Amino acid sequence: MKGGNLSERDKKHLWHPLTQHKTALAPIGIVKAEGALLWDEEGKSYIDGIASWYTAMYGHGHKDITRAISEQVQLLDFVMFSGFTHEPAVRLSEELMAILPKNQAKLFFNDNGSTAIEAAIKMALQYHFNQNDKRDTLIAFEDGFHGDTFGAMSASGLSSYNDPFEDFLLKVERIPVPQKDNLDMVQSQLESIVSSHKCAAFVFEPLVQGAAGMKFHSAEGLDKLIKICQKYGILCIADEVMTGFGKTGKIFASENLQNQPDILCLSKALTAGIFPLSITSCTQKIFDAFLSEDISKGFFHAHTYSAHPLGCAAALAGLKLLNSP
Repeated sequence: MKGGNLSERDKKHLWHPLTQHKTALAPIGIVKAEGALLWDEEGKSYIDGIASWYTAMYGHGHKDITRAISEQVQLLDFVMFSGFTHEPAVRLSEELMAILPKNQAKLFFNDNGSTAIEAAIKMALQYHFNQNDKRDTLIAFEDGFHGDTFGAMSASGLSSYNDPFEDFLLKVERIPVPQKDNLDMVQSQLESIVSSHKCAAFVFEPLVQGAAGMKFHSAEGLDKLIKICQKYGILCIADEVMTGFGKTGKIFASENLQNQPDILCLSKALTAGIFPLSITSCTQKIFDAFLSEDISKGFFHAHTYSAHPLGCAAALAGLKLLNSP
């Protein structure tokens, strides 16, 4: 072992996420993962109770997924997705469309959950801009969390993440999550916001807020809020990064709703955590708003590793497991 154990070597150069290095314990050096277990350098095992941030939903090192990646890398390791396409991306789009809410029509690939939200917010803002209806305000829930990039962070409501950046964020109006005892008040507050701001989109985690402490809210209440927003042409963005792929008993939490969101964001369990990949899906109506002889009305947003063949292969293998008896 070079110069000590992993924890000691780690301290020299590495800066960990969500960590106050002045007070945090040294990170545990993990050398092996299989199924629901992790092993450290001394051979001690740990149960990965949160599936490494809700991603490894089929267990670590699932042979069907690692086999799919191995076979794909020998055929096509990578090609940029601008001007090119490939079989894993096309097939993944076909299989996802078969299980996504019926109003979804187009998929835009990104590389992680935060960038899926980022693309969704930009998509919503430009959707209105392209129709000469410039809107500058987002609606989001109190205590929501949508990621760490600036648009996603703007929609998030946890001060521990946002405080140093509050003066630089997008304009966001926040409402409480709907419950049986506050629904009338929340609806009234939303109507007031809609009447006094140029609202482009409503961004929400459907049914449960993960980073807020698994805080659940009413499906019936959320349905009513979506209906209000869609009445005023406000696009509804469902952040299914954490809730997607079976977490709430249905494949997508949005299936518990009568009024479907216009945009869905997927990541984490999409590839079982084995490869970074995310998707922003939308309706045909949204996609059509970007079609023009004017090239500047196109969606000029990209990630180098979007639609990575290996990520798509992992996602396809995961979907096969998800749909198996």
